[in-house]
Amino acid sequence: MEVKVTSSTILPSPTSHRSDIPLTIFDRFAANIHISVIYAFTPPTPSNADLISALSKTLVHFPTLTANLSTDSHGRPCVSVGGPHEDRGALVVEATVLSKLEDHLPLTPSPDFRLLHPDAENPKHLLQVQLNRFQCGGLVIGLTSHHRVADGRSMCAFTIAWGKILRGVPIDPLPFYDQPWLKPRDPPLVQFDHWGSEFIPLSPQPNEFIITRTDVDPSEITNLLLHFSPEFIMKLKAQTSKLSTDKHTTFETLLGYLWRKMTIARQLDDEECTTLSVSVNGRRRLQPAVPPEFFGNLVLNAYPKAKAKALIEGGAATAAGIVREGLRFIGEDYFRSFIDFGEVYSDRDLVPCFEKDGNVLSPKIEVDGWLGLGFDEVNFGGGGKLCAFLPTWVPLEGLLIFSPSLSQAGGVDVFVSLLEKHAVTMREISHSLD
Repeated sequence: MEVKVTSSTILPSPTSHRSDIPLTIFDRFAANIHISVIYAFTPPTPSNADLISALSKTLVHFPTLTANLSTDSHGRPCVSVGGPHEDRGALVVEATVLSKLEDHLPLTPSPDFRLLHPDAENPKHLLQVQLNRFQCGGLVIGLTSHHRVADGRSMCAFTIAWGKILRGVPIDPLPFYDQPWLKPRDPPLVQFDHWGSEFIPLSPQPNEFIITRTDVDPSEITNLLLHFSPEFIMKLKAQTSKLSTDKHTTFETLLGYLWRKMTIARQLDDEECTTLSVSVNGRRRLQPAVPPEFFGNLVLNAYPKAKAKALIEGGAATAAGIVREGLRFIGEDYFRSFIDFGEVYSDRDLVPCFEKDGNVLSPKIEVDGWLGLGFDEVNFGGGGKLCAFLPTWVPLEGLLIFSPSLSQAGGVDVFVSLLEKHAVTMREISHSLD
């Protein structure tokens, strides 16, 4: 894929008045990285000028995306909005691709995808957008955003809003940033041990919390995109229901199934403990429920775990049950405890546990569920259609991302990142129901 950058510009912050917004405990737990995804649209598509104009108007309602990460006057980590600063504003890059979009469809993970984004290694801006125009008029939007400003649900809402502004549709309801549900209890009640689960202990005892990093050359890691049709998922659920009285969701069922397959592909020792780190959206966990138009971070992780032999021999039903039990553990009481934990340790330097991971997570698996977030609803008008949505190439072993399939038949697409030597086996067994 040959990509030629033709221009770049910075859309300024919509406000000239500087304000510092302290990071919440959920922001501080979010990964300190940019997340990159691509949206592909068949022609005809809107012009770059119209896309950029609509983006500028949309950012008026999403000012934190034009901010920068900083510290406030009290030394607390914050998002600094408004005022002159070279790192503020949103970066927009325009590029042309010297081929037709149809020549690359269906899009499957490729290192070439990195060409469809501005530099993501040392980005200055919290939001970066690259408009990649193909010879046929097709369009791929490479969108990169910093995770400590917004989670997946919020970034989906932003992208949908951008499309609405472009199509002349009002954003209703508008995003908001108030956080009344983050008010701690009086007195704070930390009911769960968040040290070692979410954050590294401040003063661990000898041998209490040992961090081991595993790193390999990124070239040893590959990305797969596995498609599971509605028919396959129905068969899997039917098989699971024969062995369990519980009814499992599509996500629980498919995640349990893939957990076993990845354990087999990785060739883990029988007694090796394998753990999932599954993103859990707190918007529905808290009561009353947090409105979906809240913009920011409100995600924790659940940690289902099992020994490799027990997981494999137990079958898909057992795996789905372990997933379900782990997800249910992270309920409202856990979120409330985490909020109070943030109040008690608001002035401490907190380091999320996963920041000490290397680029090989095995025997752990990081899981992000994008089902139901609405990414498949993004619409920029013009007559073309969204034909692909997926993460950019990720050199991190042990990542699973679930997203709705854009194929005509529907189903679920799962992005999988593994060592190439294990991906060979994963390709062979990914759709075997035994």
